[in-house]
Amino acid sequence: MYGKYKIPFEYSDDNITLSITEDGDFFRYVRQIKDKEKKEKTLLTTENATISINPIEPINLPKQITQYLEIEFTPVLIEPEGFKVIFLLFPIEIGVIVSGNKKMEAIDIFSFGPQKYSLYGPSAGGVITKCYCSDIYSSPPESDKFYSGILRLEIENKTLEWVNISRIILDGYSMKIYYGPYVAMFARIKILSPTNAETEFIREPVASELQNAT
Repeated sequence: MYGKYKIPFEYSDDNITLSITEDGDFFRYVRQIKDKEKKEKTLLTTENATISINPIEPINLPKQITQYLEIEFTPVLIEPEGFKVIFLLFPIEIGVIVSGNKKMEAIDIFSFGPQKYSLYGPSAGGVITKCYCSDIYSSPPESDKFYSGILRLEIENKTLEWVNISRIILDGYSMKIYYGPYVAMFARIKILSPTNAETEFIREPVASELQNAT
């Protein structure tokens, strides 16, 4: 399903049907996910427009009320001045992007998975996050690229103490998502104290580390 298409086009599998068909001078976009409500939109464009379907930052559904993705996992304890790489899963949102006259616009965003929000921090001054629970993996896990992606996470403990970590907060505005045989992100968390950490995305990942991911 991921890729670039000329209009009109149609894609269909066991879970979803996507199409853009001519209707007089218009084009009709239709998305039908199994057991869910149909989504329709009229496009006033020409056949020169193209459609791109690809994974996007998973912070838009059901409404874009936060820029943060929170991934929870079983607590891990990392040694003083330790460094370790783990793998997590993250949720997938799929964008349908129309391009024409050198401009792009999302005409639809959808997901096959459930959506959940959480509050990170105190109730009076906390941050709303898009929340997702993942198991922890020592190597890239198997993943359905339309449901979940693989996060390669470097954990660096800069302190002189053992530190517990059970979640990571990622800024959706800084995300860089790679896709092909799998969908992946690469990030790093630096633990500065038992209660303070910094996260960042790695812009030039080593793709070979995920060769076994599917």
